[in-house]
Amino acid sequence: LMPDEGKVIWSNNVRVGYMDQHAALVKGQSIRDALRDAFKYLFDLETEMNSLYEKMGDCTPEELEKMLERTAVIQDLLDHNGFYVIDAKVEEVAKGLGLLDLGLDKDVDDLSGGQRTKILLGKLLLQNPDILLLDEPTNYLDEEHIEWLKRYLNNYENAFILISHDIPFLNSVVNLIYHVEERKLTRYVGDYYEFKRLYEENKKRLEQAYEKQQKEIARLEDFVARNKANVATANMAKSRQKKLDKMEVIELSKEKPKPEFNFKIARTAGKTIFETEDLV
Repeated sequence: LMPDEGKVIWSNNVRVGYMDQHAALVKGQSIRDALRDAFKYLFDLETEMNSLYEKMGDCTPEELEKMLERTAVIQDLLDHNGFYVIDAKVEEVAKGLGLLDLGLDKDVDDLSGGQRTKILLGKLLLQNPDILLLDEPTNYLDEEHIEWLKRYLNNYENAFILISHDIPFLNSVVNLIYHVEERKLTRYVGDYYEFKRLYEENKKRLEQAYEKQQKEIARLEDFVARNKANVATANMAKSRQKKLDKMEVIELSKEKPKPEFNFKIARTAGKTIFETEDLV
C-alpha cells in the first residue's frame, strides 16, 4: 500500500513477510513443495554451490581459489539457515496447522480455500522474516491449531505485527498495542486487556480536562464580552482575549455514527429461492 502522505522507508537489511490470502499456489504442486518454496533462496544457493563444484575440475588456480571462497560462504549460509533440516521444519509447521493429516504429497489443486490459506500461512512462518505481518491469521484454524500458533508466536525470535478480531488469541501473544483514532496513533504497553483499561482511563481524564477547560473558556469569554467596551477594564479584557487565543483547545473524539441499512421489501420470486446438491 502506498501512503496518502509522506514516505515509508525500509532498511535494506530488513525482510518483511506478509500473507496475501488471495495469492495463488502453483498448479500441480504438492503441499510439501509449496511449503518448501519458503526456502527457495537456499535451494538456489545449493544449486549455485553444486555448479561451482562441477567447474572446479576445469579451471585455473586463481579461479579455483575464488570458487572455494564462494562455496565456503554458501556452505556457511546453508548451515546457519538450517538447510539440512528443512524437511523437519516443513513437517513441524504442517502438523501445527493441520496440514500433515491431509498428506504432504496431496496436490494443492485438490484443496479447499481454507486449506490453501493454511499453506500460505505455513509458508510465511517458515520464511521467518524479520518483521512478520499477520492479518486475521486464525481464520480457518480450529482450536488445536490456534493453540499451536500461539506457542509459535510467543517463541518467535523476530518482530510481528498482528491484526485480529480474536481477542483471546490477541491477548495471549501481544505485548504492545497501537491504537488509531482521529488520525492519531497511540502506543500502549501491555496486552489487549491492559490497553482497554488504559484507554478508558485516558478517555475519562481527557473528558474531565475538557469540561474544566470549557468552563474556563466560558469564564474568560464572559469577562471579555462584559469589559472590552469599558475604558477602565479594556486592557484586562485584551489580556483575557490573548489568553483565549493562545489556549490549545482540547477536542474529544467524535462519536462514530452507526451504519443504518434500509432494505426494500420485494416480492419473492417463487417458492424455491435456490437449490444445492452434493455439497462438500
